[in-house]
Amino acid sequence: MENIFILFYASSVVISLIYLTLSIRTMPRSVKMKSGRPNSTGAALGVSILKPLKGIDDGLEENLRSFFNLDYPDFELIFGFQSAVDPAIPLVRNLSRQYPKVASRIVISDYEIGMNPKVNNLFNMHQYSSGELIFISDSNTRVEKDFLLQMTRPFHQKQIGLVTATIRGSGEKNIASALENLHLNSFVAPNVFLASRLSGLPLVVGKAIMIRRRVLDEIGGFQSLTDFLAEDYWMGLKVHQLGYRVKTLPLIVNNFNEKWTFEHFLNRHTRWAKIRRHINLFHYLIESFSNPVAVSFVLGMLMGNLLGLLQFLFVVVIKIFHDGYMLRIMKGKIKLYQLLLVPFKDLLFGILWFIPFFNREINWRNNRVKIAKKSIIVPIT
Repeated sequence: MENIFILFYASSVVISLIYLTLSIRTMPRSVKMKSGRPNSTGAALGVSILKPLKGIDDGLEENLRSFFNLDYPDFELIFGFQSAVDPAIPLVRNLSRQYPKVASRIVISDYEIGMNPKVNNLFNMHQYSSGELIFISDSNTRVEKDFLLQMTRPFHQKQIGLVTATIRGSGEKNIASALENLHLNSFVAPNVFLASRLSGLPLVVGKAIMIRRRVLDEIGGFQSLTDFLAEDYWMGLKVHQLGYRVKTLPLIVNNFNEKWTFEHFLNRHTRWAKIRRHINLFHYLIESFSNPVAVSFVLGMLMGNLLGLLQFLFVVVIKIFHDGYMLRIMKGKIKLYQLLLVPFKDLLFGILWFIPFFNREINWRNNRVKIAKKSIIVPIT
């Protein structure tokens, strides 16, 4: 029986290394699109930027300032809060006064249409939007001045229904934040492209989503997403099912993570693991092959000899080179300690992968709920 397990994990290591190779081949070689006109006619499409906010995130003022500084002829900023005493409200009002020429609005409402607080916030903001394109942008994102110009370019193609950008983690000032940014740059970014290619389905991550207003209406608006925790994934899938194209651009949106705690890091990734496991169990099982370090560690433990140790060290070196290459593509700041964190990060994620099979509860911005099939949110009673 032991030999069977050794053979299984040895095969898994080979599959995992093949997966790494595919992620390198699938990842675009450039993550900065060339400058150009917004579309073939030169007419800029109106954009409504919806910013759901709660509390003060790392670098929030500079994150929001980057959107006030956008170089685009027709956009509006709408900031959504669910509490009138949110500490981020004075910050937003101050920025609005600094940029009087930028159309901006604050929407404060605790009206709920379902269980997902982010979707509730988006629904309340959407009623005040006017743009032909709706851009959903998280509070911890930061962009370059030409970002909207690049994001709107694909929409001159009528078959394009939704577009997302490539996430780059940046700004780390402690170990937990470094782990998060390393994971975003070396795993999340390439796997968005690879997983979409292998499954034939769009993989949408909600940091930066742009969707046509009429397409959002066609999928049923935000009301159709209200009880899904993975509202970004289901939005992309619904758009795809209507026959529109969903596209991830090799265009960077910075996800600014500066001073995370390990509790925040663990909470975030156990939540994400539970979401993925309950969206599609088969895909989640296949995902285990994307972590060669964890797989080779189990193989080394089963072998219990020098050869087992050597194969583990070999896989670790390969994975460090892989992640370093991804950091280079993402134009991230490659620091030696980041690369030394690779095996520890991957072993940690190997442990976190099992948690969704034993626990369904999540804590998201002080909201405790359970997650059911398709990432449907269930109240804890």
